[in-house]
Amino acid sequence: MKKIIIGITVLILISVLMFIYVKLSFPKKEVKESIIIKEVINNNKEIEKHYNTYVVTNKEAILYEMENNKYKIIGKVNKNIVLELESISEDKRYLKIKNLNCYIYYNNVEKRNKIDRNDRYKKYVPFNQNVLTEEKTTFYNKNGYVYEINKGINLPIIIKEKDKYYVDYNDELLYVKKEEVKLKNNNRKEKTRNNIRTFTYHAVYKEGETCKNKVICHPYNQFDSHMKYLADNNYLTLTMEELEMFLDKKINIPIKTVVITLDDGNLAKNAIEILEKYKLNATYFVITGRYDAYKIKSEYVNFESHTDNLHNNYRCPKGEQGGQLLCEKEEIILKDLELSKQKLGGSKYFSYPFFDYNDRAIKLLKQSGFHLAFLGQLNTEGYSDYSTNRYMLRRKTIFANDSLETFKSYLK
Repeated sequence: MKKIIIGITVLILISVLMFIYVKLSFPKKEVKESIIIKEVINNNKEIEKHYNTYVVTNKEAILYEMENNKYKIIGKVNKNIVLELESISEDKRYLKIKNLNCYIYYNNVEKRNKIDRNDRYKKYVPFNQNVLTEEKTTFYNKNGYVYEINKGINLPIIIKEKDKYYVDYNDELLYVKKEEVKLKNNNRKEKTRNNIRTFTYHAVYKEGETCKNKVICHPYNQFDSHMKYLADNNYLTLTMEELEMFLDKKINIPIKTVVITLDDGNLAKNAIEILEKYKLNATYFVITGRYDAYKIKSEYVNFESHTDNLHNNYRCPKGEQGGQLLCEKEEIILKDLELSKQKLGGSKYFSYPFFDYNDRAIKLLKQSGFHLAFLGQLNTEGYSDYSTNRYMLRRKTIFANDSLETFKSYLK
């Protein structure tokens, strides 16, 4: 019996000694395992620090897709890219990106408040061509690459540039390099415009306010009714940048598209109030030396040059009204244009005072860096097309007595 007890005691001692030996010999393994266990335990709390409807990548990160319950690398996304999330994976480690059907590791993003992406491009009509890639696609924005995806794409072209094509990817306007894609016709049938009509208004006044030229001064209700009709009937009103893109054949535009401009700058707040109410884009050509309308901040109205102080008629022979721009000294004109641009914080678009222009005025506008310039309709009813001289763009003048029915007739 003693031998049995001694044997058991020896076995116990040997076991204790082996346990102590293991503890002393492999401490790192135990620490490592404890860290992993702790991470798993706290993972739900940790992921809460990163998950949000909108997040931004904090580093260049790998993108994964789920295949046979395993995560497979599908590409990568650059740093500082805003993503919209859809859900959290079952293992609580990966976040699913909305619209892309792929995942990103939770620790590679930080919470971000919602940002208002510019979805203006969705109003354009895509070209009758798609871009194609086969095994890999890289999408870019102005800061460099955004996504590298190990898959081919087949997407319609929204904007054409000399060396790039813009497409809608992940609900964002991004471009692919022309040299990296092929093209394929998509047989799109939606009709688009091949010309554009520009309307010009002047001061919009409310009851009790005065406006000297009653022929081209607009009662508040008149301008309101015209703009309401455009909004109610889903017209696209182009910015100057968009007009330039259209004339350069970089975008297609819907049939219901016009350009709205206003001249001078007197009582500008009234017109801007209406444009903002109906969320319509317009361009205000301001005489910067007389009116400070350009200081008004508006999401829907851009301010461009109508000279600084050369809006004076009957100063020169010829022209519609002998506008000063026709015969003033070149150095005075160039100085005036530069001052106007400075006050506007830069300007690339111009309208001729009194619609008066000549070859010399066009030369000086080009020299000053203007891209487009507007005059009157010249029997074109305000239409311009791809072949129109960029410094002789047409506008249809709207008069104070043009009723809503008259305005509607101009849209046919």
